Amino acid sequence: MNDTDTLCKSNQTYNLTDPACLDLAPQPYDHIDIATFMHIFPSIYGILCSVGVIANALVIYAVAACKKKMVSDIYVLNLAIADMLFLLVMPFNIHQLVRDRQWVFGNFMCKAVVVVDVSNQFTTVGIVTVLCIDRYIAIVHPTSERRTIHWTIMINMLVWLGSFLLTIPVMMYAKVERRHQLQVCMMYLDGPEDMYWYTFYQSVLGYIIPLIIISTFYSLTLYHVFSSIRRMRRKQTVWAKKATKMVLMVIALFLICWSPYHVIQIINLSNNTPSVAFIYAYHISICLSYSHSCINPLMLLIFAQNYRERLCHRNKLHSSQHSSKLTAVKTDGSSATHNPSYRCTVI
Repeated sequence: MNDTDTLCKSNQTYNLTDPACLDLAPQPYDHIDIATFMHIFPSIYGILCSVGVIANALVIYAVAACKKKMVSDIYVLNLAIADMLFLLVMPFNIHQLVRDRQWVFGNFMCKAVVVVDVSNQFTTVGIVTVLCIDRYIAIVHPTSERRTIHWTIMINMLVWLGSFLLTIPVMMYAKVERRHQLQVCMMYLDGPEDMYWYTFYQSVLGYIIPLIIISTFYSLTLYHVFSSIRRMRRKQTVWAKKATKMVLMVIALFLICWSPYHVIQIINLSNNTPSVAFIYAYHISICLSYSHSCINPLMLLIFAQNYRERLCHRNKLHSSQHSSKLTAVKTDGSSATHNPSYRCTVI
């Protein structure tokens, strides 16, 4: 077995993380169609990168402009920063695709780009998970003294640290390899144990366990909201519904963007002869997972009225014209005299 076979094939399971491996797949397919299909992605990634950088920059600015930040703002800010870091290294991946997988930036940058790529997944799912737990505490236990800005910052720092530690295996596997006279930055999975272990590691820690936690706490939150509708006043019910709806959108977006990728990764472990449709689906799932960093801030900008007002500099105008009429709802569900600082909360 030559070096290429060792890199691409693991106990009859093909390493689809490297498009060069597709040449070795034992089933017949039109190589020209596959090559043409792959050449579409640099343009798609370029659009996602450009739009995502602008959208995340606007979200970061909107949160930073709030003088009195709320707990939810800290989670939104960290999500935007994580997505921004990932989008800033995406041009390296685009460059490699444009040059037909040729990597010219050296081994260190190869490891750095792959680490940022994978750590973005762990950081994003980590923040979405703790955000769901925070929403449960805010609605079910609104008087909790632990839900403060200080604790929220500490929790987000732990998420970042945990995400970095989880990328240690990636640092070991990511490297520049010579493939068909080209230098290619790839994940070097050279045996069945490595491939199964890495897929299991990434899917369980980066998707299955967080999904169980998210589903549990969100179900408990919904149960509390609906069981309290008859006992709560109308304003409090509206507040709870809006808060719950926004978090549901964040969670739903994560599931839509990341579920296909993890499902296909698991299917690939037992897929001895990947079909053309499977190869297409695999790369589309990667594109969909990358789009999360672009769609997430756009969703906040479109559906979060408070961010739009902050970006349009309308808060002062509204507060001066309607200060005697408007009220803001705090995280405990009570009403207070309108204060622009409270309008920074979007989730």
